[in-house]
Amino acid sequence: MMQGKVLSGQAPSTSFRLDHDVRKLQAAKACAKLIAERGYADTSIRDVAAEMGISTGTLLHHFASKEELLTATLSLVADDFLARMRQAAAKVPEPVERLRAVVRALLGKSKQADIGWRVWIAFWHEAAINPQLARVAGDITDESEGLLTDLIADGVSQGNLKCEDPRKRASELAALIDGVAIRLYGETGRWSHDRAVALVDELIRDLIV
Repeated sequence: MMQGKVLSGQAPSTSFRLDHDVRKLQAAKACAKLIAERGYADTSIRDVAAEMGISTGTLLHHFASKEELLTATLSLVADDFLARMRQAAAKVPEPVERLRAVVRALLGKSKQADIGWRVWIAFWHEAAINPQLARVAGDITDESEGLLTDLIADGVSQGNLKCEDPRKRASELAALIDGVAIRLYGETGRWSHDRAVALVDELIRDLIV
């Protein structure tokens, strides 16, 4: 029996799984870059494969469909957003400024945020007509709103913020951030990052004791 072959019923080797995970991550990054540049509709499996320097067939070993690749791409973008939210919050001890730091991490000008929002907005468009993608979007929204809820609740417990229902206010804050981002990236030139941050900051000011 040839060495290196995976026996029937035998679990894949660790190196095989790592290679698979690395390829999926590379594909998600390539897909995010292309969607940010040209939009979802004009980004094909073939385009992503070409961006990675591999064949379409090789890419399809890792993703069964464009929808599956889009979901992986959104998960990558969401993980990046959540990581930046947590990092921003960890750097600031005071509750009000911590919340403002999170908003700047989301709406401030950066290449990562630019790619992330363009992918997220493209995903929303597809989720509007695809229930499976809508569930994925909802799960990610729940996670980000949960983080905001914790920040607001912490501010209330410390006496810096006033809010009877932190979860409800976090949902409103997240919706405002999303809406501002759509204006910022969908109406290029009419909105600036500073204006976007300032608008969300008005809602935060309403929470201050």
